[in-house]
Amino acid sequence: MEQQEARVPVLRVRALPTSTNAYGRVQAGWLMSQIDLAGSLDAERLSRGPVTTVAVNAFQFSAAILLGDVVDLYVERLRIGQKSITLKISVEAQRMDGSHVRITEVIATYVAIDRDGKSRLLEAG
Repeated sequence: MEQQEARVPVLRVRALPTSTNAYGRVQAGWLMSQIDLAGSLDAERLSRGPVTTVAVNAFQFSAAILLGDVVDLYVERLRIGQKSITLKISVEAQRMDGSHVRITEVIATYVAIDRDGKSRLLEAG
């Protein structure tokens, strides 16, 4: 019997009161920031240097993130070009009762940049 490899989140963070609105739901801007952080962490490792976000497709919420949820962000590499990296970033939340909920997924593209902010080739690795 084959054993399926467990997914490991690139980023895991708890939704705190500072990230929610007055009704206890996480604001979209906070989540977009976490998505960009998770994606750039992976892209920077792959490119061995700084990257900049150049595109993010539309993202829609399947469910709300609630105060106290633990938010897991998973990254899958879809395309690696000469200068760019396209990633699928999936977001799931673990509720305080232990249940898991799919929140959203986005496709984001990052470009490797040099010290002057100009695009550069990805380093061979």
